Amino acid sequence: NSNDRTASSTPATSTSSSPYLQPSTPPHVPSGFALQLNDAIASADLEQQEDTSNGNIVVSSSLIRNDVVIASPASQKSLRTHNPIRAIVDPIMAHSVKCGKERGDGKDQISLALGDPTAYGNIPPCPVIISAITDALQAPGMAAGYVNAVGTAEARHAIHKYHYPNTNNTNLDDREADSNIVVTSPDDVIVANGASGALELGLTALLDEDSVLLVPRPGFPLYQVIAESHGARVVHYDLLPNQGWECDLDHIDRIISEEEENAHDVSTKVVRGIVVNNPSNPTGAVYSEEHLMQIIKLAEKWN
Repeated sequence: NSNDRTASSTPATSTSSSPYLQPSTPPHVPSGFALQLNDAIASADLEQQEDTSNGNIVVSSSLIRNDVVIASPASQKSLRTHNPIRAIVDPIMAHSVKCGKERGDGKDQISLALGDPTAYGNIPPCPVIISAITDALQAPGMAAGYVNAVGTAEARHAIHKYHYPNTNNTNLDDREADSNIVVTSPDDVIVANGASGALELGLTALLDEDSVLLVPRPGFPLYQVIAESHGARVVHYDLLPNQGWECDLDHIDRIISEEEENAHDVSTKVVRGIVVNNPSNPTGAVYSEEHLMQIIKLAEKWN
């Protein structure tokens, strides 16, 4: 009987996921189901508990009938995750940024808070990219379905060939014998969902609770957001404004030395990575090959 259907756990398809499908109607939840749930809650003497330290409660599930709501405490990871830049940018955007008509000079401001050059129509997408995406979407069986989580084989091969054009023509044993050649294959390529998605993947693979990530100061706050969400600590190292905002290698060396010396578990490295933002946000510095090699040698010293 269609009237006896229970709520499905499968989410409705949204218009954003497919332009050809309409969102499904909310599932029918019979009143008897809600009453049974109420009885189960009462019999188990389930109480909604608040986290007394910060009062966070997250609604994890809700039913459509009878206003039945099950609330559960927020996860520790969610409580550790916050974006400090929003506390700075949002009040400015809400109260300080006014259009030219409001200010009376007729000049509209361009917000530099958003690092997206296409947001105001100044830099349109590359026509070659638009054409390639259109061709791919129109090709039979090409791009309308699921792909491997790390990217299609064709994309990974193309990326690998672009960055390592000569490795496929070199004997594997020769490459391993030459310490200056990194042995790679298309299997080492992961296609991420933008730079933020790549950072999330990379830092998730590196960090554990109580491990340490070194990040530049000044620097973009996302590294700290991701690291702290995993329970890792962030330690800032200085940049040198009088040397083109290069990394202060002596400062990095001292930080690693102190962290490893004070580590409780000497069987594993506490410092898991050094974030090198090149080109730098917000300084705009672009590091020389020589400076990048100096950073690599410092990392190898502590590896």
